[in-house]
Amino acid sequence: MADDYDLEELLKEFSSYWDETQAGEESVPPAAEEPGPTAPSDDRGQEISDYPTPENEYPEYEQDHGYEEYREDFSRDYEEDEEPAEEPESPPKERKNILSEILMALAGLVFLAVSAAAIIWVGLNVHPDAGIATTVSGSGRLNVLSNLDAYMNNAASDALGDLTYIRKIYTIDENATVAPVPNPNGFGTTDDPAVIQKLIDDAWELLAGQEVIWSPEADFVPGEPMRYYYDETILVIQWKEYIDGRCCTCAEVKLAHGSQLRRKLSDDTYGSSIQLYASEMAKAANSVIAINGDFYTFRDLGITVYQRKLYRNNPATVDTCYFTSGGDMIFSKAGELMGSGEAEEFIQDNDVLFSVAFGPVLVDKGELIYCASYPIGEIDTQYSRSCIAQKGELHYFLMTINHTPDARPRATINELAGYIHSKGVDKAYCLDGGQTSEIVMMGGPVNYVDFGNERLVSDIIYFATALPSSGQEVSQ
Repeated sequence: MADDYDLEELLKEFSSYWDETQAGEESVPPAAEEPGPTAPSDDRGQEISDYPTPENEYPEYEQDHGYEEYREDFSRDYEEDEEPAEEPESPPKERKNILSEILMALAGLVFLAVSAAAIIWVGLNVHPDAGIATTVSGSGRLNVLSNLDAYMNNAASDALGDLTYIRKIYTIDENATVAPVPNPNGFGTTDDPAVIQKLIDDAWELLAGQEVIWSPEADFVPGEPMRYYYDETILVIQWKEYIDGRCCTCAEVKLAHGSQLRRKLSDDTYGSSIQLYASEMAKAANSVIAINGDFYTFRDLGITVYQRKLYRNNPATVDTCYFTSGGDMIFSKAGELMGSGEAEEFIQDNDVLFSVAFGPVLVDKGELIYCASYPIGEIDTQYSRSCIAQKGELHYFLMTINHTPDARPRATINELAGYIHSKGVDKAYCLDGGQTSEIVMMGGPVNYVDFGNERLVSDIIYFATALPSSGQEVSQ
């Protein structure tokens, strides 16, 4: 068969080719090899390199699969990235403010100490059921949360010092019969509305966003100065204006804390037979501004509270105005709180510090209250009137309408209610009137008192600075 191959011939031919190849390779002199380390051998004397490896057993491993090139490229890129660029000479590090660190550490210690003291104080003074702490003497009760808040706030303010600003909370002890002495430099008088506007602008933090009642557009009484007082705890603006032909003496007060709204009794004792002029009591209490109270010893009506204690409980015929330790005005109407213990419960639930019993209520929840009849106060007669109102938190308005030398008309109860309501107040209450009706500031009455002379009375409501006294007397 032509295509059959002779095996022997093939072997011979292959053998001769192999011999020729071998002979050619042997004819080439081997290159001189540099002496190198002796290859390691195993314990049988055979060199380890003689063992088959992927490279000598499978020559295809020596082929270039692109890995070496990729590795070289990657190494080159990485080395280029890692090569540090020339960096500008770094500025010297700021020295740490060691004093700040020390102050912050001290602040932390103060907080811990204050917290521990507060817990101990609460534990010793708070009745487990009441939630209200009593003073050491037991004569009054303090609002725990309010006082603890102020204490912690002021401790933080002292500890942090100049590191950060924390407004201090100043308070007056509710059992104190004398308030701190106001700063004489805080008082002033002017006939320029721009001065008052500047004062209002300066008191922005105290006002806390509340709008003032005073307006430069008021019909000011000619020749009557505007009086004022300002420090970081109290702003007072006092002026006179005509409303519906009446001469209205007005005063606006903004406080930083409810403890600055206070009541003073003659002889500082409930039921005392001693009577004093309102200006005398205002001066003795270091008042910034004051208004007459209800002349409680002159009649036996309504509900009377003094230093949290209920002294009179006769709610059948007149409205009562209560002042809480937080500085809020709240009312009970005639005929309310008639049940046994209702007044006591009302006082405790609302944290009432003192009350006045005259009335009637003029404005409540922003609504004008019409009074058809009332047992006291000659409500339908043109009479000198006095009232106190509240507009927002710790923001108050005082007004009297008095007889004047030019014989201007005075007001009925409902006329007074309309005038005070026009000022945008939330609540208003009528106080004792006639010759008793007066506002006292800078040493004496600022309104024209009936008959030209103050009347001896038993009590006043006043507003005080809470800044600690400097020992100076108020200039008269």
